[in-house]
Amino acid sequence: MRAALRPSAIVAAFCWLGMSPDAQAVDFLDAPAVIAPLAAQSLILDIGASNDRAIAVGDRGHILVSESRSDWRQVEVPTRVMLTAVSAVGNDVWAVGHDLVILHSGDGGLTWELQYSFKGSDGPLLDVLFLDSQRGIAIGAYGSYLSTEDGGQTWVDGLISERTRKSAAPADDDSEDELASDGLASTDMGDDVGDPHLNAIARSPDGLLIVAEAGSAFRSTDDGASWERLEMPYGGSMFGALALDNGSILTFGLRGNVYRTADLGQTWTSMDSGTSASLFGGVALSGGRAVMVGAGGAVVLAPAGSNTLKLLSYPDGGVMSAVAAVSDVQFVVGGENGIGTYSPN
Repeated sequence: MRAALRPSAIVAAFCWLGMSPDAQAVDFLDAPAVIAPLAAQSLILDIGASNDRAIAVGDRGHILVSESRSDWRQVEVPTRVMLTAVSAVGNDVWAVGHDLVILHSGDGGLTWELQYSFKGSDGPLLDVLFLDSQRGIAIGAYGSYLSTEDGGQTWVDGLISERTRKSAAPADDDSEDELASDGLASTDMGDDVGDPHLNAIARSPDGLLIVAEAGSAFRSTDDGASWERLEMPYGGSMFGALALDNGSILTFGLRGNVYRTADLGQTWTSMDSGTSASLFGGVALSGGRAVMVGAGGAVVLAPAGSNTLKLLSYPDGGVMSAVAAVSDVQFVVGGENGIGTYSPN
C-alpha cells in the first residue's frame, strides 16, 4: 500500500480485497461490539434499509440504525469482527463479515443474533443477498459461497466452483496486475491458484449476477442452484453490482471502470466514469438511475436512459464504500470517515 493512504483506508482496502488485518477477526469473534460514542465516525462499509430504518455496518462489529437517516445510534451486536455488508427483506436483516460471520435481525436492525461463523477462515464474506425471507446467498473471499433455504437457521458452506457448470478462460488484460491510483492491486490470483474473491451479488429479472476479481463474473438463471462463469471485458476487479429497475445491472470497480449489462452478462456496455479512482459502493435509484462512490471523494451519477455518467466530488467523504438515498437530492454516505450526508450540486 502507498504511504499516502490513511490507516482507516488501509483497513478498508484489506476488507475490499478479501484479506483480514492481523488478529482482527480471530480475536474478536466471540466478543460483543463495544458501544462507542464515536461509532458514527468510524469505518463504515455498507448501508442498507429495512422497512422501518436504515442500517449501517462496519469496523469492530459496529451496527448503527436511523429512522431519519440523519440521527444515528449504535445497537448491541454479539461480535466485534469487521462487518462488510448488509441486506434486508422487510424487517428481516442480515449482516456479514470476517470469520464468515452472518448476523440476523428480525426487528429491522434493533437486535441481532449470530447465525453462522467460522473462526480462522481464510477471508471474509463480502456481500449477502436474500431472494425472499427464506432463501439467501452470502459470498466472499476465495470463492466462498454460503446458502440457506430457511431464513438462515442453517447455512450450507461451500465454494462457487462447486456450483459452476462451466468456466471460460480468464480475460487477457494487462491491467489485471496493475496498481490502481488509490493503491489497490486488482488481484494476485489466477484460476490455477483457486476460486476468485467474490465481491458483490445482484438480482435482475433475468437472474443473479456475481462480480469478482480478475475480470471474473458468474451468472445464474435458476436462483443460485447452478452458476456459469463469465469473462468480463475488463480484466480487473469489480467491487459492486446494482440491479436497476429497468432490468439492467450496473457494475463498477477498479480504476473507475463501470459496465452495464441488459442480458445478465452476455453483452456489456462500457460507461466512462470520468475518474480513475476505484468505486466501492453504490445504490440504485428509480427510473434506471444510480449513484456510485469511491476513493478520493469520487461520486458518479448514472442518469436515466443515458450511458453518459456524471462525475462529482465529496472530499469530506474520503474513501467511501457505501451510499444510500434519503431523497433524489440528498444521500447518506459511509466510508473511512464514518457516516456523512451529501447533496449533489
